[in-house]
Amino acid sequence: MAVTIENNGANLKVTENGLSRYIFKEQIREIEVVRGTIIRIDLGQGALRNLFVDQANVTTPVSSSVTDLRDQIIAMLEPAANNSNANEALELAALNGISTLVDGLKTKVDSLDNKIFYEPKIVDESDVNMVYNGYALPGALPEQAVWAIQKVSFRDGLYTYEWAGGNKNFDKKWSDRNLLSFS
Repeated sequence: MAVTIENNGANLKVTENGLSRYIFKEQIREIEVVRGTIIRIDLGQGALRNLFVDQANVTTPVSSSVTDLRDQIIAMLEPAANNSNANEALELAALNGISTLVDGLKTKVDSLDNKIFYEPKIVDESDVNMVYNGYALPGALPEQAVWAIQKVSFRDGLYTYEWAGGNKNFDKKWSDRNLLSFS
């Protein structure tokens, strides 16, 4: 009847005979030796919900006595050792990276609100079998790389709709529409 007790961050994992029980550290009210080799973990939910552990059956952590095991369990409840400066720096770097990505996405979403695809800003119908539709924010100049350009072709009774660069990104120049590849 082997028992293991592991520190899992916000909880303790107590495994007995292959069955694991997770106890949130904030639930634990008291840890005490009640008699002989028996330790009581008081969960603050009444006597019938307490967890009793026999030190003689505990294989992990290894302990020299019942009081040693009790002290090790109590130590598991303490916040992590103060190597947090390195971890904190890594976490802050990760959060800053996420923040940068979120800001970039927000900017793109906000710009999409202003770029409505219902009506093009400019239309080139100079070719009988082809039309270029240009989409951009109001005030965009033809030589600025802020356009999404659609080409509509009519051939053999079929209309073909293609986008410059194969996408609807607002990164093309309207003035280059005849030079761009469409798909």
